[in-house]
Amino acid sequence: MKNDYKLILASASCRRGELLEKIGINYKRIVPNIDESPLSTESAMNYVRRLAYNKAQNIWKSSKMTFPVLGADTIISLNDSILGKPRDPFDAVSCLKRLSGREHQVITGLCIWTNIRSYDSLVETSVKFRVLTTSEINAYCSTDEPYDKAGSYAIQGQASNFIEYVSGSYTNVMGLPLKELRVLLTQAEFY
Repeated sequence: MKNDYKLILASASCRRGELLEKIGINYKRIVPNIDESPLSTESAMNYVRRLAYNKAQNIWKSSKMTFPVLGADTIISLNDSILGKPRDPFDAVSCLKRLSGREHQVITGLCIWTNIRSYDSLVETSVKFRVLTTSEINAYCSTDEPYDKAGSYAIQGQASNFIEYVSGSYTNVMGLPLKELRVLLTQAEFY
């Protein structure tokens, strides 16, 4: 990573960093220390919006940054029920069984903090899985792939075989909607 970064990424996600690199943005990663527990009456959209905001704010305020700080959070929503990262193999199997043959939403909250103000955006993509067999689910869950991903799958990996269709931003499903991020960065006068 070059030292001439122009953006702080408030995220532990390697995929987000890889996507930033693909569009030529040099960044420095700082992992925020926030509680990511959903509130009892919080909708999926409000949850990711709050987490993206809190991540960016946490790093901006604690680090006294002069560069813009990008916070992002991605979740899977099935009938407004939040499907986060699986706790264990049983949770991953259960999640994929719920998604089998159904459409779900991938929702990402984005927030950029600058020395002037914060800018935020919410991006939703619909994804439909084909009907999955138990053996397919078990084979997939025997790999490392589902265990650090919301909804227990990575569209850019072996789970690409599960997808019947995607309606909306493909990079959103990977964790960072690039087109919408560019709009937000332009609003924040990053370019």
